[in-house]
Amino acid sequence: MTRPGIREYVLLLLLAGMWGSSFTFIKIGVHAYSPLVVAGGRLTFAALVLWAFAWFRKSDLPRGKKAWLSAFAIALIGNAIPFFLISFGETNVDAGLAAILMSTVPLTAVVLAHFFTDDEKLTLGKVIGIVLGTVGVVVLVGPETLSGLGGDFLFQLAILIAAVGYAISSLISRNLRDQPRIGSTAVILTFASMILMPFTLIIDQPWTMAFDLTGLLAILYLGVFPTGIAMFLILQLVASAGTSFLVFNNYLVPAVGVLISFIVLNEVPQPSALLAMGIILIGIAASQVRFKRKSLLVEKDGTQGDPITPVLEKDDRETSHSSRAKSQKKG
Repeated sequence: MTRPGIREYVLLLLLAGMWGSSFTFIKIGVHAYSPLVVAGGRLTFAALVLWAFAWFRKSDLPRGKKAWLSAFAIALIGNAIPFFLISFGETNVDAGLAAILMSTVPLTAVVLAHFFTDDEKLTLGKVIGIVLGTVGVVVLVGPETLSGLGGDFLFQLAILIAAVGYAISSLISRNLRDQPRIGSTAVILTFASMILMPFTLIIDQPWTMAFDLTGLLAILYLGVFPTGIAMFLILQLVASAGTSFLVFNNYLVPAVGVLISFIVLNEVPQPSALLAMGIILIGIAASQVRFKRKSLLVEKDGTQGDPITPVLEKDDRETSHSSRAKSQKKG
């Protein structure tokens, strides 16, 4: 494990770009199809991507009843329900407000971890990083955006509940810290797809909806990139920089999301976007200071920090161990 370098920050920005773009493409998707179709389709495409990656890497599946039950819980609480709630919320909530509502994920996760874990207590560095990240998000979307919290309360509440679900799943994911990372993620996404698709097929009957190529491509993009390929980047960052480096990526998402919305939807970004980005990056740096002495212990224990990356396991180490075992047998 090494300190994050230029490569890691580039990957972090690329990951933030994928996640930030999801708000725009969810908006495109729900304009054409129902929230259930968007969420279910996204999870199904993502599961296919992860199974392909698991096959390519020859990753094992989770081992033990507890691991499979945890995978199902993460699929339900951290994927199926939140993906639907976010899609439902964005039928009436604009992307900027959705982004700031979802920025409560790390805040909620840190608070929950403080009360329900023994090794993730609040520290001064955590508090500083959270405050700076929150300030950056507020600067980005503008204080006037917060005034919209009174209207469309049901849709805003749906997004807030989704954020809580992500945070809770990050705690449950600790049960999978010794499980195969890629295979476990594929199982989680498969469970999530299996949970939502029956409701999608029975309630919404997608085949009765008018075909919309743009909406379909948006759903395909959501599944392949922000949900599927994004996992590839996460795996690389976990191996090279550690999970603590990913925690505050949630604050980068709104900033990068403004740029994506400008490119795709021709929405002119606010002048405060660059200032917000600077504040957010400072917040990430502050969060790294707090982990400077603790990161080795955290990584050794396999503790998960980012709720969207539910599993931590050294696949490369397993592959290397397998190769050595085969060599010994041949010898």
